[in-house]
Amino acid sequence: MTALERRHGAARALALILLCISSCSAHQPVAPRTGDDAAHVPAPARLVPESSPAPPERGDDEADEDERRISTPIAPASARRATKGVPIQRGRATYYADKFTGRATASGEPYNPRAMTAAHRTLPFGTLVDVVRRDGRRVRVRINDRGPFKRGRVIDLSRKAAERLGLIKEGVVDVTLELIWKPARKPSKKRPR
Repeated sequence: MTALERRHGAARALALILLCISSCSAHQPVAPRTGDDAAHVPAPARLVPESSPAPPERGDDEADEDERRISTPIAPASARRATKGVPIQRGRATYYADKFTGRATASGEPYNPRAMTAAHRTLPFGTLVDVVRRDGRRVRVRINDRGPFKRGRVIDLSRKAAERLGLIKEGVVDVTLELIWKPARKPSKKRPR
């Protein structure tokens, strides 16, 4: 065995080890932080498999049924109930016009004005974010579309999310986005050379 063959064998073994390690730690959900434990970051929550349905949640309002339906990837229950996330972006929020009802979003699902969804330029589909106004009002939305594409705007909200945030009358408000949960990255489909 030549020195070159030994190097190739060692390189393959190292690549295999790195591949195994990276697949074991592909995703660590963002742990929610509260005022008391901001310095302490709790252990990451266990992920719910994508094939599992979302756990049923109880609510008084029948209209909230659309809010409970979260398409894959499914956020863990601990993320859906987290009280505060990590601030990631500031800017202005707007909401979808009613004419977009039923049209396909970038993720493929139809726009539903009664769902708690939003559009963001770069966050992966399925990401949960809290949209927080300066006065403290907040809503939790799931990213399912791309946009807004107007300078200074960071998120487009569904009508229901906009109503809960008090955005309908004003149209555009300053907000902070807090990351609650981000799905694991899908492996790229690059062909080996």
